[in-house]
Formats: sequence, structure tokens, C-alpha cells
Amino acid sequence: MEWFRNEFEVADGQPTVGVVAQFIERKGHRTLLQALPPVLETAPDLRVLLFGQGPLREELEAQVRDAGLEGTVRFAGFRNDLERVLPCLDAVAHPAEMEGLGVSLLQAAACAVPIVATPVGGIPEIVREGENGLLVPPGDTDTLAKGLARLLDDSGERREMGRRGRAIAESEFSIDAMVEGNLQVYQRLLEG
Repeated sequence: MEWFRNEFEVADGQPTVGVVAQFIERKGHRTLLQALPPVLETAPDLRVLLFGQGPLREELEAQVRDAGLEGTVRFAGFRNDLERVLPCLDAVAHPAEMEGLGVSLLQAAACAVPIVATPVGGIPEIVREGENGLLVPPGDTDTLAKGLARLLDDSGERREMGRRGRAIAESEFSIDAMVEGNLQVYQRLLEG
């Protein structure tokens, strides 16, 4: 954890939320940034790390400046070592307006990190409400803020959701589980 604190300028014990997504419209970064002020009322030392790159970066940086969030939000760039980074986070936020499966959410679940996300696309296959995370309506800054504040306020719930998320990833999305699922599809096709 010391490398993580040094790399991202996070103090020991400082709550940290990550977002792993390209800086494009449908990923919902603007919604997250709008949701942060009420979260900071209960978690004033929160650090938010935005992992990724993309065409909206300058616009998002301006939104951070305009909202006075420079001390809270850090643009952490693209990382190829997420399996090392994710376990150091308290939660992952993914307020997408549209999504396929959400590979970063599979990674977060496998690393036992609770998730606050929207129930769009394939996300509900990975994030189960109240089980390994919280699902909030797309674009709903109030509910997103409440979900983040809830997880940041309860380390026991975070740990339990993380544990259940890892179990989901292992049982339903591991290589063995995916191969078995594909074999079952082929078997049904051959029988039908």
C-alpha cells in the first residue's frame, strides 16, 4: 500500500474511490463530478482517482477546476497494472449512461472492491444491488452521492460487498466458468 500512497499522493487511511473508464460522454464522469460535493460533506478527505484517457479529458479537468475539486480529484492516466491498483481502493464508481459488459467492473469485483454503478447494459450481470455493490439510476447525482457516502461510511459493508464480489467473479466469470458456459451453449446447439 505504501507504493500506492506515494504514487497517487493518498494519505494513510484516506478514503479513495476510483473510476476506470475512457474519458468519453457515455461513461458518466460529469455525473460523478457533480455528485462529489455532498459526498465531501461526510468524507472531506476523499480522493477520487480517474484512470483512463480520452477526448473529454480537458473538459473534465475544467469541470474539476470550476467546482474547486482539484484537491479531491486526480487524473491518474491509463494504467496497465489495474490488478495492483484496484485492491488499494475503497470503492469503484461507474456512473455510465450506456455500457457493454464493463470489464473494469469485472476486474474490480475480482479484486474484492465494492462498486457503485448504473444498471445499464451488462452491468447488472456483474454488480448485484446490495450484494457486491449499489446500482443507481443513470444521471442521478443525488442517488450516486448517497451510494458513495454509504460505502465510504461503512468499512464493514465495503469488506462484505468486496468479498461477495470476488465470489461472483470467481464462480461466474472465471476462465473455467466462461469455458463451461460456452460449452453448454454449444451442447444445446448440437442437441437442438
